[in-house]
Amino acid sequence: MLTIELSETVNAPRQAVWEVLSNVLRQHEYTAYEITEARQTNAAELGPEFRWNEKGVLLGKRYDCECGIFGWEPPEWLCFGTKSLFHISYELEINDGQTMIVYRCELPQTRAERRDAITKICRQSLSNLKAIIERTAVTDSP
Repeated sequence: MLTIELSETVNAPRQAVWEVLSNVLRQHEYTAYEITEARQTNAAELGPEFRWNEKGVLLGKRYDCECGIFGWEPPEWLCFGTKSLFHISYELEINDGQTMIVYRCELPQTRAERRDAITKICRQSLSNLKAIIERTAVTDSP
């Protein structure tokens, strides 16, 4: 199993970070790989029963997978993914008025030699996420 852990401090309150992260259908806005389609596949609200189909391109290969939210503790922790391909979790910690995002990516079927490429994608995605949240937090400020 390949596991990548990263963290990033965001200049925004935890609730603002949660608002972006918890809407898993918004991932295409910040991932450093291409998500071509993400559509809900059940009638559940965003939360532990929410399911969606996602299509895209990662490391030059097309993918199509059924995803679901496995862990949901607003506004502190979110875990989602597939049963065997990947698990992504975000833990949000308050840190001096800012929010630290602790990001963990587990890829059970990924070879260790892909660590550098996947880590680069994860790091860029987290950086993109930070930029979106901070831009939104500034825009929403009075």
